[in-house]
Amino acid sequence: MSALEDDLNRDTCDDHVVLDWDSDDPTARLAELERELRERDVQPVAVINMVEALIAWQVRIAERYGLPGAEPSRRVLLSKAALRSAMSEAGLSNLPWVTGSAAGLDADAVDFFPAVAKPSRESGASRFVRRVDGAEDLREHLAEIAGALGPDAEVIVEGFIKGMEFSIDGMVFEGHFNGLVAFEKADYDDALLHDAGLSVCPPQQPAVKAGVEHLSQLVTRLCGHLGLHQGWLHVEGRALEDGTAELIEINPRPGRGTHLAAIQYLTGIDPVEVATQTALPEGWSRPAVWPPQVGDEHLVGMVPISADRLGRVVASSSQDELLAVPGVFAGYLLNGYRVESLNRENIVAEAAFIADDVPGLRAVADAARRAVRFDVVAD
Repeated sequence: MSALEDDLNRDTCDDHVVLDWDSDDPTARLAELERELRERDVQPVAVINMVEALIAWQVRIAERYGLPGAEPSRRVLLSKAALRSAMSEAGLSNLPWVTGSAAGLDADAVDFFPAVAKPSRESGASRFVRRVDGAEDLREHLAEIAGALGPDAEVIVEGFIKGMEFSIDGMVFEGHFNGLVAFEKADYDDALLHDAGLSVCPPQQPAVKAGVEHLSQLVTRLCGHLGLHQGWLHVEGRALEDGTAELIEINPRPGRGTHLAAIQYLTGIDPVEVATQTALPEGWSRPAVWPPQVGDEHLVGMVPISADRLGRVVASSSQDELLAVPGVFAGYLLNGYRVESLNRENIVAEAAFIADDVPGLRAVADAARRAVRFDVVAD
């Protein structure tokens, strides 16, 4: 959040300090931050961050000022390779995987295909996440990552998990993970490995329902292994036919986009408020009724709408038109969004909505798509 003109939250920001975090000298950057804050007579009381790429700085700043959020376990969540290693060490996963640099990893040494290759530390919005079906595929993708992120970029290659993708949002309290809201990604794009089409809460497929429960138990055991005692987690996994599940990744923040509104609609809990409280020294106070009862009057759906070519998004419809679609209770449209790469998800609009059944959700999703009109023009 900043006072910059293009920040959607600019009107609620009292002041800001702009720093270039992309530095090889963290000590110098932290000293610069301290100097800027002293000049403004600002004493930090919490470090709140919703962006994976800045978790390392979140931890460093929390350490420097003696604030919550500097637990060593959070550093594991910085790296998908470190997280996969922790899962293996704790006996929670047998998924084959290897890690190395984009330029140094030997594609011919990988003996499990199909596989998924991705940056270990810079893969937000599914950036450069790709299925590879052989050594040549992998070699080409590693070269692409090296060209975009540098030859030393940390990469992980892991076995492709055949199953249905889902997500869980929930709270770790006293080392136990309470999965509160789970979405079955009914139309997930397995070719691009991107979020696409309808997601449904609660999950409808029996294997996904069982997978959500299984993965929640695995995450609780992982939190015990890492010593992670409190905080909000957005967990992504895949449900297998036998009712078990495999972890894909864990993000120490709520789900993005309309997840926030969906979680609040279903549980009455504001995840941003919880994240803020856990970042404060006094911590989060568990409500008298915990975990909350998730509403079951309706199914909740979400649908992302993406741009598929490079350029600037110019909307010919408004966010108000999207919100006026019957059944929609939350949504956004990012007019002016710049599509700079097709090697990531470029979600420019999203809607969250309710219906009595899955066909009803699909009907609202179609109406939401029709309400979002935009073109992508070259800059």
